[in-house]
Amino acid sequence: MNEEMRVKYLFINMRYPLYIKLQTIFVIAWLIAAIASFFLAQNSQVWFFKNGPWLYPIIALLQVGEAFIAIKKSKKESEI
Repeated sequence: MNEEMRVKYLFINMRYPLYIKLQTIFVIAWLIAAIASFFLAQNSQVWFFKNGPWLYPIIALLQVGEAFIAIKKSKKESEI
């Protein structure tokens, strides 16, 4: 992979390795939040926290999908 390839997606414009690291951090954070929500927020009155054990992994998967779309788009643009 080209180290100087840039990922340009919505408001993001950064080098490919940095974008991969950022997306990895986001996915890990969502998964840690799911585990924490399972143990700490089962009796919460807030719907978002109470349903975190199944909702946060879905958000993490959507984050991965977004990353694949952005990478595919930037590969296509770098070939032109």
